[in-house]
Amino acid sequence: MVTRKKSPLIKGIAASPGLAFGEARVIFKWEHSIEERIVPASGVNAEIARLDKAVEETLVELERWRKSAGQKIGGPVAKIFDTQVMIACDHDFLNKVKDDIKGSRKNAEYVYSMLVENSLTPLRMSGDDYMRQMVYDIEAVSRRIISHLIGLGEHAETQFPPGCIFVAQEFTPAEVLSLYERHAAGIVTSGGSAISHMALVARSLLIPTVVGAVQSHLKIKSGDRVVIDGDKGTVSINPGDAEWKELHKHKTQLTTRHISMLQNLPEFPPRTADGVAIDVAANIDLPGPVDQILSQHKVGVGLYRTEFLYLQNGSFPAEDKQFLVYDAVVSKYYPQPVVIRTFDLGSDKYFMNEHQVKEGNPALGWRGIRAALDMPKIFKDQLRAILRASHRGNVKILLPMVADISELKKALDLIKRAMVELRQKSIKFDRAIEVGVMIEVPSAAVAAELMAERVAFFSIGSNDLTQYTLAADRDNERLARIFNPLHPAVLRLIEISIAAARRRNIPIAMCGEMSGDIIAIPLLIGLGITQLSMNPSKLPAACRLITKLNYQKTVELAAAIMKMKTLKEIEARLLDYNMLLK
Repeated sequence: MVTRKKSPLIKGIAASPGLAFGEARVIFKWEHSIEERIVPASGVNAEIARLDKAVEETLVELERWRKSAGQKIGGPVAKIFDTQVMIACDHDFLNKVKDDIKGSRKNAEYVYSMLVENSLTPLRMSGDDYMRQMVYDIEAVSRRIISHLIGLGEHAETQFPPGCIFVAQEFTPAEVLSLYERHAAGIVTSGGSAISHMALVARSLLIPTVVGAVQSHLKIKSGDRVVIDGDKGTVSINPGDAEWKELHKHKTQLTTRHISMLQNLPEFPPRTADGVAIDVAANIDLPGPVDQILSQHKVGVGLYRTEFLYLQNGSFPAEDKQFLVYDAVVSKYYPQPVVIRTFDLGSDKYFMNEHQVKEGNPALGWRGIRAALDMPKIFKDQLRAILRASHRGNVKILLPMVADISELKKALDLIKRAMVELRQKSIKFDRAIEVGVMIEVPSAAVAAELMAERVAFFSIGSNDLTQYTLAADRDNERLARIFNPLHPAVLRLIEISIAAARRRNIPIAMCGEMSGDIIAIPLLIGLGITQLSMNPSKLPAACRLITKLNYQKTVELAAAIMKMKTLKEIEARLLDYNMLLK
């Protein structure tokens, strides 16, 4: 292999943490040349029978993948395939295909492919995330059905050696499962998002993944050396020989580092050098293999996001289905606490219908508790499911995007009503369950004293608090230099919230990216944050840092920082402090 002098870097979206490297295998989605044929009247029924057979064979495949996902990951992720099953056996659509076959007397694969393409055209033009995900699902299912119609069956997979980096425009959830079974080292896609189904499956399977790496499937060639960083969202192509040799020299340590580090976490909770215990917890998106590692180390869940339950099929699951998911997670982590956040979905995530308006700025729109209060039945279904899962006594409820005390009052009233309904049915739940609010809107921080009178804990969402305070979209690369949670204005809002929590003697956690930043951790501890909840991949470094800290010195550090007037001063002081710890 010829080593190129340059090592181009593609910036994408971090979708699943971890470092991976290996030779690239670029997968181009195979497209079949579908011939249009006129079918004699006597052959129409045979065409319809071929269609039915192809659909049935596809359903068998999808069911096999669903079972495989259930065994390797868990029920919630397996439900992704329920969506594809529904698409495959959409009777209205299939009847339309059959009617067209009869009317046009054309072959099944041609009619089916044309009608699929017609249905996808408006969906591809949509800016809605759910619609885009639906396109991926429909394309995945239709490819399978067409492959059976033209007699190929399941697409024969080329044999690749283990440890490859697989690159494509997009992968389906089933394909990610297949790559996992083929021991893929990592995944890169040109399209997709961090909340796509395939990204969620990759994250659950602990496969380092970068998505949205524009044109990566065209810029990377099979056989290229590729290094991907699933934490930073970067893809490096053809690093030099020296770097490549060094990577291979430490391959085991590097590629399994985030897993082995989790497996070797210190006793929880970690303690500072002067013996002060610091509560450290994990942020969880959905169940997966990492749960077993964390629960064995007695790591609690400071933030369990529930949005995936909606995103996997574009509708809110019934109470009983939600209960089964929550109860499984809670039982796995018992007796450690699990903080379950109610749905925090913006208009960019909801399935659009005639009752909803597309918003220009979803981050400042109909989301979080605002949406929940406008959909009381859906909200109470979730609340009852969470309450039912609380019967062991290790569950807390967290309310997102609360901006006003009146919103909090209404939410607490609905929680009380949900409790009454469960008591009337003699269903067990934790009657002393704690309810907290996210401090992620500046108005909530300013009114923290009022909020603290009514809740059992706070949890600061540093990502949203920063973007709202600084009017800087956290996903806008042009504003990266402005978006910084260490900005004096953001720190003052954090300080106000901590002071309010102290006066009311309630704990205050932080669950944003800031909580896992080793530069910020000494400051947060010194300010009085009582729990740091972070992405599991950040836990090892955070725990190591905490053992080097002197608690009283962090308090002194925080006092000094809060007197500073500029971000530059603050960053320089924290960097100096961090260097002294090494």
